[in-house]
Amino acid sequence: MDKKWIGCAPGNCRVGRPAGFKPDIIVLHSADGSLADASVRYNKSGALQSMHYAIGNNGEIHQYVLEADTAFHAGLVVNPEAELIKQRPNTNPNFFSIGIALEEPLLGSPTAAQLAACSNLIREIADRWHITVDAAHVLSHSAIRASVNCPGSTIDIISLIATALPDPAVNLVAGKQLGLLSRANLRSRPSVSAPVLRVLDAGSKVEIVSFTVGDSVSGNGYWYQDKDNCFFWAGATDRPNPQVLATSNESEADTDTMALGDQAAAVGTGLVINRSRFRLPAGQFFPERPKKDLIVLHFTAGSSAKSAFDTWIGDAQHIAAAYLVDVDGTVYEVFDPAQWAYHLGVKGFNGRLDQRSIAIEIANVGPLRPAADNPDVLNWWSPRRGQTESFGSKYCDKAQTDKYMQTSYRGEAYFATFPAQQVQAIRLLLNDLCGRFSIQKTLPPTARQFERDLDFFQSYSGIASHVNFRCDKWDIGPAFDWAALGIANAHGA
Repeated sequence: MDKKWIGCAPGNCRVGRPAGFKPDIIVLHSADGSLADASVRYNKSGALQSMHYAIGNNGEIHQYVLEADTAFHAGLVVNPEAELIKQRPNTNPNFFSIGIALEEPLLGSPTAAQLAACSNLIREIADRWHITVDAAHVLSHSAIRASVNCPGSTIDIISLIATALPDPAVNLVAGKQLGLLSRANLRSRPSVSAPVLRVLDAGSKVEIVSFTVGDSVSGNGYWYQDKDNCFFWAGATDRPNPQVLATSNESEADTDTMALGDQAAAVGTGLVINRSRFRLPAGQFFPERPKKDLIVLHFTAGSSAKSAFDTWIGDAQHIAAAYLVDVDGTVYEVFDPAQWAYHLGVKGFNGRLDQRSIAIEIANVGPLRPAADNPDVLNWWSPRRGQTESFGSKYCDKAQTDKYMQTSYRGEAYFATFPAQQVQAIRLLLNDLCGRFSIQKTLPPTARQFERDLDFFQSYSGIASHVNFRCDKWDIGPAFDWAALGIANAHGA
């Protein structure tokens, strides 16, 4: 990449890196003004401030400090969110980081040229220093110093990470045709703020050349690129997840299955998993591999596995479950269960409970309520089109007693049951995970199985459910056929 060497004043950086440190992370900043302002500031004697690089709105890159030297850009640590900073509590992050500042945008949003230059620079630096390109190693300044809003909300670091990754799937979708399920705006870049170049009607067929991650719409951050270099949102198509198009046999992508774990053992138990349809890209979960001693069961409060995945894809909050189990019993691996994402929503533990646990999200609508206009009908929470109130969509008639259980639990009286094929898939998955990760195959003590008790469950090892950690949740609740798992309850009060 072309870079313009500017340099900085002596004393505003340090030659070399102390104690054998090398760059392990890349930190993104706001330049607090224009590229010219940054150059003046870093060359002011006694400023004690510098950056390795700054990128202008036009994509121009200025360099002030050699990568092998230490720039003064992120030395003050305040309530850090980044795990690598927490793991080195007495170490100046300048010693093991490279700083990149982005010129403040002229019209409120960064330009496509600036973002492309930043993405390419991240990739180049990462290759040079063997830095993993993910959310643990490409950070905002605010992840180190919580008291600053830097580089600001207009910089989508997750998208930068995604575009910096050399995703081999990108090269496998060229020439494939997609069908549009709704009208699609073709834009100059993958952003809802980009100019609309033309509009295609529902039912149209479009040949694509690539895909990327851009603005998230309804939870999906994927965008396709056509032959005319126009971008359109993947959620408007019959293939909202481009990874499916990149499978060896795209027509079978929805049913592609692979054995979990040990091939022979997995086949023998009948457990299969789909690793192609609902797969989160790198950067939307954490790459660390902490020890696992807990499995937590959730339900989606939605009608399908897809409804849950659509809320995770493109979300920068790293909320997801390692597995989705659909109504028909299909098991989807969303990311490697040895890694982790937030799924419990429990405050005060700094993610420790999420890190030690494997989350399984089960497609189930959850609590039901009699319809306001017909007490013989049970509705679930999702409103019908044009309505705003909850519990506005019909789930079943009361006469369909196999579809629900009537029981009083946490203020609700009716809960959707789980199909036998789904329960069987969960049983097989639990058996496999407990075996692979040496997790105790046990349920909570009977007296605690449906209760929240953080004092107990923060050290409990085995299989639990979301209700054990949150008093405002129902999942997975009393309507699940717990006995069908064939797993005993642990002893204890």
